[in-house]
Amino acid sequence: MAKKKCNDAPWLATFADLMSLLMAVFVLLFAMSTLDAHKYEAIVKSLTHTLGHGSDLTQTQVQYFKQADEQRKVEQDQDGETTIENLKPLYESLVETFAMASRQSDVQVSLDPEKKRVHISFPENISFPTGSAELKPGFAVYLSKLQPYVTEFSRVQAVGHTDKRPVVGGRFKSNWELSSARAAAVVQKLIENGIIQSRQAEVVGVADTSPLSLAETEAGYAMNRRVEIVIEPNYFEDEGQGENVRTQSISVEEMQIKK
Repeated sequence: MAKKKCNDAPWLATFADLMSLLMAVFVLLFAMSTLDAHKYEAIVKSLTHTLGHGSDLTQTQVQYFKQADEQRKVEQDQDGETTIENLKPLYESLVETFAMASRQSDVQVSLDPEKKRVHISFPENISFPTGSAELKPGFAVYLSKLQPYVTEFSRVQAVGHTDKRPVVGGRFKSNWELSSARAAAVVQKLIENGIIQSRQAEVVGVADTSPLSLAETEAGYAMNRRVEIVIEPNYFEDEGQGENVRTQSISVEEMQIKK
């Protein structure tokens, strides 16, 4: 006697359709979260072909995301131009302030519009004795020139650089320690002179990892031994005047040069 055929569960077709629709929804949500018009359009076309639905609404959505993407790019370009315009007065004033030092001692002032900051680079011959983290007496005069350009909204970063040759003797075991100690000494002097507060300071030592010259000559090594001061004039204003602010007061105290 033949066995009876079992009927397929009628809900399976509906369940499969539901799973397909849920997958489509999740894919669309992922695509829309990035506001990438090209990606969104490609996914919509793929889903339209797969699910077999009309596209009046989806074409409207594609057009919307294209316009949103274009508007975002325009706003980014405008923001970049505004940033440069806002930084120019600070940059030009610092160039003028350090003009003589630039001619005599190779102090360099540069603009970084992408990161909204200005760099002032001081070579070792005016800032520190070789292998030491004790500021040269005349270097404090250069640092005092920064006072008019630092406000309560500014973040000031000191970055120490060395050449690639290993430290020999002295109290520092490596170029990392030397570069960090020099940066800390600069920040400490700025705090002592009332130019910045501890909360505005950041100390960075990069040793020989960011050279200006790759030449293995005395001139090349001298070019790489430097300390940079980086001013971000609107850092605290952009971050909500104190919210999510990275402070370095503990680091400064820990790395303070011991007499």
